[in-house]
Amino acid sequence: MNELERTGNGVNGQALSKPKTLTSLEVYDRYGAMAYGIILQILPQVHLAQEVLVSVFSSPQLQSCNSYPFTFAACVIKLARAKAVEAKRKLTALAPAGAEYASGDTSPQSIFDLAFRQGFTPDEVAGKLNISKSEVLRSFHEFFKSYRNA
Repeated sequence: MNELERTGNGVNGQALSKPKTLTSLEVYDRYGAMAYGIILQILPQVHLAQEVLVSVFSSPQLQSCNSYPFTFAACVIKLARAKAVEAKRKLTALAPAGAEYASGDTSPQSIFDLAFRQGFTPDEVAGKLNISKSEVLRSFHEFFKSYRNA
């Protein structure tokens, strides 16, 4: 029996059943800590991060994760990041304009930080750092390669 047949047959020849739909509480129990960690990277203020966490797990978008084409965890990560970036943008819109990001720091870590934690698009990162979009994308590649090799 090949791997595909084993996967299709489940354990001991029994058919695999469709994964059950998780309730919001079950999703929170499984993925709450992971989502909170992602939110804290983007919003380091604990009280704001907790508010965003509540909004993630009370969101109607969470139930759409049951039909997400990838893993449920990937859907929760995507939703948590989106909600945290949205909250951060609202927060920075209310705050007075601060100093621009240091344009001298073009390390892959710094570029990834601007894109992931600050929520800027690759075009916006390129504009902030006065580099090309292809350099931004190359830095993403270098950042992920450095973690893969670590």
